Amino acid sequence: MVNVRKSPLQSPITNRKSRPVSRSGAYVRWTFIVLWIVALIAAFALDRRIAQWVHDAVPVNKDARLTHRLLFVLKLPGVFWFTLAIAALLAIFHRRRFHAALALILSAGAVGLAYSIIKWIAGRHRPFKGPGRNVDPFGFHPFPRGVRGLFDPENALCFPSGHASLAFATAMCLGILMPRGRWVFFTIALITAAERVMENAHYLSDVVAGAGLGTLLGWSITREVLRRGVFDISVGRGVAEK
Repeated sequence: MVNVRKSPLQSPITNRKSRPVSRSGAYVRWTFIVLWIVALIAAFALDRRIAQWVHDAVPVNKDARLTHRLLFVLKLPGVFWFTLAIAALLAIFHRRRFHAALALILSAGAVGLAYSIIKWIAGRHRPFKGPGRNVDPFGFHPFPRGVRGLFDPENALCFPSGHASLAFATAMCLGILMPRGRWVFFTIALITAAERVMENAHYLSDVVAGAGLGTLLGWSITREVLRRGVFDISVGRGVAEK
């Protein structure tokens, strides 16, 4: 009887070789968080200028039919039903099938719940949509409508951007599942985030906050789903394509 030894990569919990990888993952995660905070501070400093410029210059004419259709397409990566459609394609065509689709669905659901709660806690209104109808990037009104506002949210709340959060969560998930296309996925997410600012639906800091939130949750949830389902992935390198 032949004694077949398992590969060290098949035991990530007990194998010592996996510890440096875990440390590397933690280092990358905390480095990203620090850079995210720095980007948020810079975005807050620019919020008023950018929102006022977009309002005055009107770089996007939403009344034009062609522009209206283009904006609809650019926002699709931040729409939940579009994400579900991508999950269905993963379930059919990706080699991980169920795990790939589940990772994306859970990432989208988690980020949707997270940004909804944060919006309610922050109570920040879109540019020119809040009290006074002006630019007020530091106008936070926590817990609008009280507890009822958590289930029946007030209109025009904007921090963080839901479209940016979902777009970047999707990009992160797909980037792990299909590493060769990661730059394409993140470029698409970045375009979606930029569209929200150019339409003056969000301050710059809204989309920066959403991008970081979506990236972190997409990364954490996708890795966890794949780790529980298969044990041949390495942290930070994604699932190897065959």
